[in-house]
Amino acid sequence: MTDVWVCGNCHSLNRQRASKCYKCGAAQKTAATGEMATHRQEQAIAMRRVVGYRPAAALGLAASIFLLALAAVAIAAMIDSRSVGIFLNQQLDVLKQTGHLDQAAFDALDARENVFTIVQLAVIVPLLVFFGAWLGRVVANVPALGGGIPGTTPGRAFVNTLIPFRNLRTVPGVIQDVSYRLDPKGGGFFLIAVAWIGLVGSWFISLVAGWYLTARIFGDIRNARSLDDAVEAARGLVNAAVVVDLVTGVLITAGALVLILVMIRIERRSRSRDAEVRRAAGV
Repeated sequence: MTDVWVCGNCHSLNRQRASKCYKCGAAQKTAATGEMATHRQEQAIAMRRVVGYRPAAALGLAASIFLLALAAVAIAAMIDSRSVGIFLNQQLDVLKQTGHLDQAAFDALDARENVFTIVQLAVIVPLLVFFGAWLGRVVANVPALGGGIPGTTPGRAFVNTLIPFRNLRTVPGVIQDVSYRLDPKGGGFFLIAVAWIGLVGSWFISLVAGWYLTARIFGDIRNARSLDDAVEAARGLVNAAVVVDLVTGVLITAGALVLILVMIRIERRSRSRDAEVRRAAGV
């Protein structure tokens, strides 16, 4: 613990983020003695003899570019979903009138969707690599910025970012830990929550909705009394799928943009801390 203040009433040691003394309840504004005010800088200067500070801005910029690309892909996916919905409704009309589907049109749609999937992977994979590298570098810099020892190692932060499902659980905690260690009074939890709800919530909604709609379409078709009933049931589910895609697309776009803001905030805190340590060290 490097960001601390000492209570003048009961001499307790408190974190900077605590506005009141944990023991006697005195307000930090009036009770802080000023003792250990330079503890963070002293720890940072000592740590820099072992671990140097390496800026992470370049990695953050690369990750931000791919986050913007992810937002663009999400917007394109919403447009594509609307187009697919129109196509499927048209095919349902054809099926209702003729009893047959246009297989060639479906083959062309599959080919287009395969290309779209490849584009998505071409964005997501490097995004995870650059974001993981940025997060690992930020974690590595925390001791050199006087933030103490983080709750994870740089290598683990990088690897956990790349592991599906595990990254959904561990990455937000790492970001929050780093944010508070760089600026205990700066907060940032709300932005982290919004970003992860957008990126993770969209995935969860898409997964659950996909399972539900798939089960529904098979059940409704099996229980339909006529072709017309089956077509209308399928039409309702197609429209529902389009709505789900629009919702998840908006969430992904918002999550990507907010995560960029979180990264910018952490980079600003890192630069400010670095300048503070350099002034204290006289360099």
